[in-house]
Amino acid sequence: MPSTSPHLARGRPHLRRAVSILTILVVTAWIRSLSFLIQLQKEFDPRRGAADHEHTSAAPIPNKPPITQDIQSERRDASSSKDVHIVFSTDCSGYQHWQSIALYYSAKRSGHLGPVTRIASGCETWAQDEITEEWRKIDPTRTRFRVHFTPSFALVGSNYKYSNKPGGLHHWITRTDIQERFIALLDPDMMLLRPITPELRVGLTAVPVSHDRSSRNLMEYVDRQGTVQFLRRGNLPELPLRVEEGMAAGQHFGIGTLWVSSGMKDARKDFRNFNLTAVCGKDSPCLNTPRRNNHGGYTTREQAENYYSVGPIYICAASNWRKLLPRWHEFTPSVHAQYPKLLAEMYAFTMAAADRELKFALASSWMVSDAQTMSPTESWLWIDEYGKKSESARNIRTVCDGATSNSLPTETLGRIRNYGYGNYNGDTPVYNGPLPVTLHYCQRYLFANHTFAKHKMRHDFFRCDGDPLMFDTEAVLKALNSYSNDKVQKRTAFMICHLIPLMNMALGDYKRDVCIQ
Repeated sequence: MPSTSPHLARGRPHLRRAVSILTILVVTAWIRSLSFLIQLQKEFDPRRGAADHEHTSAAPIPNKPPITQDIQSERRDASSSKDVHIVFSTDCSGYQHWQSIALYYSAKRSGHLGPVTRIASGCETWAQDEITEEWRKIDPTRTRFRVHFTPSFALVGSNYKYSNKPGGLHHWITRTDIQERFIALLDPDMMLLRPITPELRVGLTAVPVSHDRSSRNLMEYVDRQGTVQFLRRGNLPELPLRVEEGMAAGQHFGIGTLWVSSGMKDARKDFRNFNLTAVCGKDSPCLNTPRRNNHGGYTTREQAENYYSVGPIYICAASNWRKLLPRWHEFTPSVHAQYPKLLAEMYAFTMAAADRELKFALASSWMVSDAQTMSPTESWLWIDEYGKKSESARNIRTVCDGATSNSLPTETLGRIRNYGYGNYNGDTPVYNGPLPVTLHYCQRYLFANHTFAKHKMRHDFFRCDGDPLMFDTEAVLKALNSYSNDKVQKRTAFMICHLIPLMNMALGDYKRDVCIQ
């Protein structure tokens, strides 16, 4: 009779226990083996989503290739920019008209695939007709370059026109069938060098910046090819994988901790007597102290610094914009009443974001603007590195070397080619160096008898008999030779050698689209 027969097992308890233990061990081993096989299949399943593979660390780039998009590829491309709708707000002046056209052509040249919409507030009927016809000539499909007209939302009695931004966007989003999942809000005085995509940390590894002592505590986010995609402060919360519902992204601006200190002894003068409750309401999360009976959350300085110190570019899911815009539109007049200055609408935006508890992943790489700033919240570090592979005597010249009146510098074209997108002619060698997404020309730039200042531009620059901006390559390079390690002059020359060619290329594109019938 077998030793494991039922009646024998019942008669010998110790044998029954042994059988039970053996059974458990066999089942456990089988489950573990099955789990391992399932995990192994996931690791090599080509249909598996990229998000399951990503991680961020300061360690060396792993041997295993990360998947950088929802489609598998070794390099990021611009395909996901098709789902990003770029918008910007203007009044109906000629001053912001030429900026609108320049922004569109720069977006198109950068390789951005999503639509670009100008929200124009306060235009009379005849102006609406003229703009509509001009836009039709620029983009006969009426899908890539669009315009939406709204009433003026300038604050009555104060001539504060920047309230057109929240008012105009709220008007647009409540009256437009938006097909794209994401909306990126830019300022009209921006030109793109790279397309805007919703991916953030997808497929990237965080690497501390160590080659520039003045830029300590900065992190670069690098893909498997060694191409740097993002630059940001190292003490910020971890960069999310991508923009999604409930997580936005934007350019790092040092404004969050100013308003959140309102009413406190150490507040800046403009906010010492600022009443947040009058703006946000008595139970809003944007308030800076706990509510009575702990009703509702509040915003701490750390939260404001980490998530709400943001400015344009703002990138959010369209669904989040629909929740945010009514509050931004509502808050702006109340903020301006207590803070009647240029940035009132920006402070109102950050307060509205805190009120909606919409966190922003901050980065420095969305723009460069002020050549004199030494703040790490702009990506000037990348411009300062131009020419690092060149002979020292020619180092500073590389920000302009190769530029003409209608062509960007050689190293810039090489960096664009390295990213793998951009609609630029020529076969410039690839150069492995990063670029900011936009040039924000809100400053005045003067170098070697060249000036680029938006307030000095002809409002009718884009016309069929229009002349390009003057650019003397030799004069610029000669002037650069007189500087050695002057960062401000190098940065200023960079802006001159990019803004002027970009404007002239846009003028050529405009004449091709509008004037040649």
